[in-house]
Amino acid sequence: MSVHDPMIHICDDWISIKLPDWKTILAAQNALSASNHWTEIVPGLDSIAVQFDPALLSPDDAARMASDQMKNLTRVVSHSSATVVIPVCYDAALAPDREYVAEKLGIAAAALPSWHASQLQRVAMLGFMPGFAYLESEEECHAIGRLASPRQLVSAGSIGIIGGQSCIYSFDSPGGWPIIGRTPLRLFDPAKNQPALLASGQTVRFQSITKDAFDNWQREENA
Repeated sequence: MSVHDPMIHICDDWISIKLPDWKTILAAQNALSASNHWTEIVPGLDSIAVQFDPALLSPDDAARMASDQMKNLTRVVSHSSATVVIPVCYDAALAPDREYVAEKLGIAAAALPSWHASQLQRVAMLGFMPGFAYLESEEECHAIGRLASPRQLVSAGSIGIIGGQSCIYSFDSPGGWPIIGRTPLRLFDPAKNQPALLASGQTVRFQSITKDAFDNWQREENA
């Protein structure tokens, strides 16, 4: 890569670098994090973005520096952290699109919790709002697509799915993903040293819980 590489895009005090796969993105994140020149590093689905201080670096110098730091990436990334288990209640009261998604997948609605919980997921990126996680399944999945009409309100903790990609809403917000369950965990807590529960590159597995367990867990989370 060079400053003139078409895979590098400069916009004001940000540099975006397009990358081929998630392993390369994680390797790039590790390489760039070793430097104190960047004010922020944000991995995406197919790229990584870094922010620099224009008072200290010109855009061309920042792009050249980023390119140099990524010349010898180690693409084989080991997951040092354990798989994060996310409890999810798939009860119909918290899963308004359970029947719709099951029909799209060609399975019984009662089988949806075990089907979804059996898949190992990877956090592809955080975005949309603080702590909002986009996850990709390691298994093939039929396309489901977004809802024809987005909801004005999706509750925090809701699990959305459009096929091989799932998401977890970190706050109450509008949203257009079909919802198949909800976790009682808080995805973003600004009072913690690590505000976001999840991070890019982590592996996630969902664990089905009952509605009573969800209610009890949520009371403890909000206590």
